Parts: sequence; structure tokens; C-alpha cells
Amino acid sequence: MRALNIAIAIAVASVCDCSTMHAGEHQPFKIPNVSKPWKDTLRLVGDGQTMYSDFSLIKDKLDQWHCIGTFGKGGDEKGDGKAVSDGYTLFNAVGDSLEKPMTLLQKIGYQIESPQAFMWAPGTAWNRDRSTAFLFYFHYFGWEAGVQTLPEKVCCRVLTSVTPGLSTWRPYVGPELSEINMAFRERDDRDFCVFWDDRLNSYLIYYCCSGSYRDYPGLNGIVRVRTSKDLLHWSDPVTVMGPPPNDQHGYSESPFVLYRDGYYYLWVSGVDYSHTSLYVSENPFNFGDAIENKIEDQPGHAPEICSDKGKEYMACSMVSTVPSASPGAHDLEGILIQSLHWVAPEPGMEKRITRNP
Repeated sequence: MRALNIAIAIAVASVCDCSTMHAGEHQPFKIPNVSKPWKDTLRLVGDGQTMYSDFSLIKDKLDQWHCIGTFGKGGDEKGDGKAVSDGYTLFNAVGDSLEKPMTLLQKIGYQIESPQAFMWAPGTAWNRDRSTAFLFYFHYFGWEAGVQTLPEKVCCRVLTSVTPGLSTWRPYVGPELSEINMAFRERDDRDFCVFWDDRLNSYLIYYCCSGSYRDYPGLNGIVRVRTSKDLLHWSDPVTVMGPPPNDQHGYSESPFVLYRDGYYYLWVSGVDYSHTSLYVSENPFNFGDAIENKIEDQPGHAPEICSDKGKEYMACSMVSTVPSASPGAHDLEGILIQSLHWVAPEPGMEKRITRNP
């Protein structure tokens, strides 16, 4: 599971600090490539033994980067990142560069009255005037004997921070929400990626959820999107990608979306943590067929893309260097990061782009 945020255009670089991509409409189509195998990359957060899962990167007003995510140790070094109890808070790390390890701070808790619940797969974004940073997380209660515990209480919740250094996060308690700090409620809604889209004049939030709906009855792991003008009031969901019914990697996890040169790029991870699938569309609400429109599979798991000081980076977590022998199996712990470059596509790739009618 993974959570994500990305800026859309240079004009809004000060709004969403994670990975500002080039503005423009339909420039030459390119493919993003990492520069080296993940085993040879910098470990931005983690010690190589403690589990750090889905995360989000956001830059504060002090020019520091924050990495916030699931499991992991806190600044007090308590927990080993693999205990169930470590899932009840989010790890929080900070650094002044994406090219050296970050320092762990105290963990972030949900701070509301609730049965003990997991905080998983956050996505982060600043509002338009950068007065408030928003953190969306998956609030759920685990599984028992194959049945989700308290499914009626599972939801997307939101914390906010108004401190320049993002040192304090609190549950949003304003009157706009029907329940304290609940952004919206949907079965198994998780792995958030949120950003402002200049073309739509709206925020988009992408996420995965269970697919037992009218459109995909009985299937798991569809990707959906909602829109908002204020990061508080969200539209009804739209399904942008269904699970491939005959694909062994068809369970969707950790969607990440960015806009570049006229195209929306969607990465979707699955239960095999050695790769993630890439889709490209002209339409942020439709990425086509999960098999026919797949551009390619790329190494890595739960990617997030950022730009800083003129360089672009891809970060991943819980990567497997070989195809996972079992769901979620991996051999590289921590949040890994490396430089990213864009190259011309191989012949035939452009034909798999989802086009507007």
C-alpha cells in the first residue's frame, strides 16, 4: 500500500512540492527510467532491517523534505517496524536533501476517539495558498479470520499542519466534515495520491479499494479517483482502472499519478513487489484496459516521483529484486531513492496510450 502526491505544473510548484513536472500539452511522449538497480540506491529512510511501507514526500516552508509513512521506527527508537502495534502510527522523517539519509522524528498518531486502528498509506499536499498542509491516511482495523474488522468504520481520514516545519499534525475538526477528520468513507479505501490539477481547477485524489461494486462485482483492487476544490468536500468516486481478470499481478496497490506534457502517468503496484505497471492517458478519469493499455512493467514497488533543485527522483519502498514468491515478499527494506530520467518510448508503446474520444 502506498500513498502519494505530485505537483502538476511549474505554475503550481509552490503548492505541491513533490515532483513538479513540465507543463505543456502533448509534447513528445517519453518513458521514465531509473538509473540503476534498486539494490544499489540510497536508503533515504530506514536501517535495512526495519519495515517501512507506503509513504508520502512533502516539502515544508523551511526547505526541508518530510517522508511520512506506514510502520517504521520513531525518533525514540521504540518498536521494530514489524510489530502490529507499529501500524497504529505513521513514521515521520525529515531532511534537507533527497541525496542523504533522513532523520526520524516522533511518530504521528490519529489522536481521535476510536477503537485501536491502523494508520496506513498516507498522501500529502499543500492547499493553494500554502497555509495548510493536508495528510490523508487509511484508517482501518485489520482482518480476523479473513473478515475485515469493523468495516463500517473504515475510511479516509485527514490530519492538517499549519506549522512552517510541519512539526505538528492534528485531526481536522472543522464543520465541513460529517465526522471528525473523515474525508470520505468507502470499503477498503487506501493508498492515497493527492495533487492539484490546473487543467481541471480541482484537486484529484487517487486510491485503491476493494472492487465488489456494480462495475466490478466480486473483484479486488480497483483504482478510483475523486475531485475537490478545497481538500475537504470530495466528489463521488470514478473508477479509472479495473483489475485484470487473468493477470497474476491483478490486485492493485499503491497508485501514483503525475501529469507531464499532455499526459497523465499512472503507476500501479500489485502483490509482486518486484515491479509496478505503467499506464498513460490523456484523461485523468480513464486509463483504459489493465492489460491492453499497459505501457510496460518497471522495477520497484509503491513509487513516488519528486523534483528538487533541478533533479528528478523516484522513491520506492519494500522492493523485491526477484519476482515475489508470495504476496508482498521483498528483500529490500526502507524507503529507497534514485535519480530519474525520461527517454523515448520503444516502438509500439505509444499505441497503448488511452486517448480521449
